[in-house]
Amino acid sequence: MAVFCNSDELHHVMDMLWRRIKDDPGMSGKLVEAKLIVQFRYRDPEGTLTIDCSDGNEMKIIVGPTRLKPVIEMSMKADIAHEFWLGKVNVPMAIISGKIVSRGPTPKALALLPVIRPAYTLYPQVLQDAGKKSA
Repeated sequence: MAVFCNSDELHHVMDMLWRRIKDDPGMSGKLVEAKLIVQFRYRDPEGTLTIDCSDGNEMKIIVGPTRLKPVIEMSMKADIAHEFWLGKVNVPMAIISGKIVSRGPTPKALALLPVIRPAYTLYPQVLQDAGKKSA
């Protein structure tokens, strides 16, 4: 059974998580410095989340479709994203195996992994706040 019941629930949880990342200066500051637009495309259920740090000043979180052209696009099943935020996915291996499809400068995306690693501790609380179980 899928972790997320529908696109609305997926968007709600991912939006909550990224807002907490944005509120953490240690994570958001380094993401803003990267000046990237990263888009996450999910399936089962469908969803899109775009993180726009392109101006180098502010992180913008866009839930759903947007006309922004991402520098990096990461596509995966929503359940893989869930497992990632629980710290259970080796991203390079997931890319090699096709569980995650990365478009754009993948090394730049991989370089940001240590920056967002502290969010692994935020995610279980986000799930709880959204009325979901973490496992």
